[in-house]
Amino acid sequence: MGACLAVLIGMLILLSANLCNAAAARNQCRSCHPAHYGDQGGCVDCHRGNPRTSRTELAHSGLIAGRYASFTNQQAVTVVVGKRLAEQTACRRCHVLAGTGNRLASNLDILLGRSTPAEIRTALAEPAIFMPNFHFSEQDLDRLTTAVLAGGFQSGKALKEPPRIVHFNDQKTGQQTIFVKQCGGCHKLLSKQHGGLGNGTTGPNLSGLLTRFYPANFEGDNAWNEERLKRWLKNPRQVRSQTLMRPIPLKPDEWEQLLKIISSAD
Repeated sequence: MGACLAVLIGMLILLSANLCNAAAARNQCRSCHPAHYGDQGGCVDCHRGNPRTSRTELAHSGLIAGRYASFTNQQAVTVVVGKRLAEQTACRRCHVLAGTGNRLASNLDILLGRSTPAEIRTALAEPAIFMPNFHFSEQDLDRLTTAVLAGGFQSGKALKEPPRIVHFNDQKTGQQTIFVKQCGGCHKLLSKQHGGLGNGTTGPNLSGLLTRFYPANFEGDNAWNEERLKRWLKNPRQVRSQTLMRPIPLKPDEWEQLLKIISSAD
């Protein structure tokens, strides 16, 4: 009798497991949504969510809406235009995107696995302290959000990185730096050592100025470097006749201090 009962229990367990596996294998998404682009993978490859349940609140958890779902296709128009916007606004002067960029602020590639598109979009529309406000249009916000997701999808390995802690202000020494004294009234800058420096909005954000990710806008389309920065500070109007910036006289030790702060980007 005991042996028969044991066999019966074993059969029930096996049957239950098979039923569970069958339910898991079935894509519950298609019970509500018609299939499209079936040759490009399953629903979760582009939309995330949970395909093993028909309960909406569970199935739609972490869902990526259709207007962002092209992030898996690097040739999609939305992704291409979004990447172009990221280049034009020089996101990589502070962030890693698609595996490259400075590490002054958070790595954007990890957002694919940690944040919703709505959260990314809000961060672009309502920038954090020391992040420039580019006043993106609604359409450009969608394009950039898709480009950020595409960067995470493209890099892959970055998804395993721990979150980066960014200290936006060093009250002890940051406010005493040569940058704050000479530049902070008109400019802002993220530095590796002191975090955020300056509070000015009249001039451009100088984060990552001497790196390859900063816009090449010195005398036309030349990249900034130490020699060009020194020329600019000595006599800005000799470089750009209509600029409102005044000359910044620096002693040799002050120049070295400023250069150390501005060059700190990785």
